[in-house]
Amino acid sequence: MRSEETMSFLDHLEELRTALLRSVLALLIGMAVCVPFVREILDFLVEPVRQMGKDPDTFFLIPEVMGPFKVAVSLIFWSGLLLASPFIVFFIAQFVFPGLHSHERRLIRRSSGAVVILFFGGAALGYYGTTAYALENLLGTLPQFLGLSIPQVFLTSYISFVLKLVIGFGLAFELPLVLLLIGYAGLVEAGTLSKIRRHVVVGLLVLAMLLTPPEPISQIMMAGTLYVLYEICILLLKIHEKKQQNSRSGT
Repeated sequence: MRSEETMSFLDHLEELRTALLRSVLALLIGMAVCVPFVREILDFLVEPVRQMGKDPDTFFLIPEVMGPFKVAVSLIFWSGLLLASPFIVFFIAQFVFPGLHSHERRLIRRSSGAVVILFFGGAALGYYGTTAYALENLLGTLPQFLGLSIPQVFLTSYISFVLKLVIGFGLAFELPLVLLLIGYAGLVEAGTLSKIRRHVVVGLLVLAMLLTPPEPISQIMMAGTLYVLYEICILLLKIHEKKQQNSRSGT
């Protein structure tokens, strides 16, 4: 007969398997929802090119037979992931809850909505706030400086560029929430975060270089916005720590 510890470990693996299967199912449903709207999604993503005064029908090239299929699969997958992300967060939270203390479970439960809001907020900033500037630099200013002409661009390359930028911003915007939760759990203090500001700036710049295409505007935008959120986290943690001190002193 298996020991209680072995059974507990197996039960934990079963819960992990269930969470993963539910997350995959949510992703598949999200992808299925996006299938009828692939054309609209593509039109939405190429809008920055229209704003540059270029015609997408003549500006983009599909250089291989499987090109349209690759574009469609990329659009469906990432759009489905965006739609499924709230459910995936919920399923992951269900798996993590049993191993946490009650106050930690309350923190994650309260922040579940913020996870979705921050991800879509970051993705929106990536698309509306930086895509046009990044494309203008990469397809306009830089080629002119080098004396080059870029009459056409591969559509698959463009789609991967935009999606990487948007998703990179969405993922990066989850970091301040993680930091805030760690602080609320008592694992880090506001004073410690204040002392490492200079190191954080360097780290954010490196992170921006990893999560965005090699283009300075998008990298500065991401790093700058994340630093503002970092300072907000410090302020919120100071308020939280002050409330805790007052509650302990009975004032």
